[in-house]
Amino acid sequence: MKWLTISLVVISFQTMIMAEGDNDKVGSSAFKFLNIQTDAHGAALGGLAAQASGANALFWNPAGIAGSEGIGFSGGMTQWLVETTVMNAGVVMPMMGGTVGLSLVSVDYGDIMKSGWAGTTEFVFEPNQGSFTATDMSLQASYGKSLSDKFSLGATAKMISQNIDDVSISGLAFDIGTQFNTGYRGISMGAVVSNFGPDVDSQAPEDASYEEFPGMSLPMTFSFGVVGEAIPGLNAGLNVLKQADMAQEFIFNGEYSVADIASLRFSYNISNPQEPMSFGVGLGMAGVTANVAITTTQYFDNVMRFGIGYAL
Repeated sequence: MKWLTISLVVISFQTMIMAEGDNDKVGSSAFKFLNIQTDAHGAALGGLAAQASGANALFWNPAGIAGSEGIGFSGGMTQWLVETTVMNAGVVMPMMGGTVGLSLVSVDYGDIMKSGWAGTTEFVFEPNQGSFTATDMSLQASYGKSLSDKFSLGATAKMISQNIDDVSISGLAFDIGTQFNTGYRGISMGAVVSNFGPDVDSQAPEDASYEEFPGMSLPMTFSFGVVGEAIPGLNAGLNVLKQADMAQEFIFNGEYSVADIASLRFSYNISNPQEPMSFGVGLGMAGVTANVAITTTQYFDNVMRFGIGYAL
């Protein structure tokens, strides 16, 4: 009951996020790349708050790394929208009475056309004045610990940075998550509050007032998941996702395992028509895993994700 009470306290953070409204932070959140789902396994299921484990949990719920019995590695690539590439890698190792993890998320937006006003006397807008680059990065350190055979707790600290042409900003963000295994029909629950921390300096001009250029808030997110065995071989679940600058989302998912070697995955987001469905396939043997996921979009090309992993 003590650990369940702690879980409910974490879950109660959702109330604070929900109280802010669905859209009151639209356009005022920095480091939105932190909301991109980078792991192919979890993306196919619309999230892994409840069942994240091993090195994959570094990108979903730090409580999930607590059950790691040896060194684990996870890496992947996401072909995001508009020729944007997202890379992620992480490693976990049991130590310090729990499990420690280190991970990296890197975003490359490619070359972007530079536009602006030309001349000093005749103001002419020129759409092509060369190009510039933009990148994002998050360096993350995590710690997870099993407090009982059914309950685990984890936290992540992130050093985040964003570079656009010759301008850069940086900051700190944190995640805290829990997982609870009920012990009944494989039902597990998980909750994560991620990307919370102090506001980030907006890099306003020196002669501007703070009111004109306020600091940017982090894209704080709450996610909750529950999953269980629907029929032998098939796990089904529900994920609830609430980003500070977006409406709440409900995602139903299912994963069917074939001889503990292959997995077929599917999820449907009933609240977000821009990214309604995801599909995925996973293969695992001798500690090595490979995952592929496809997320459909309404106005852009489908998003492709690839991932590999290894656990001793």
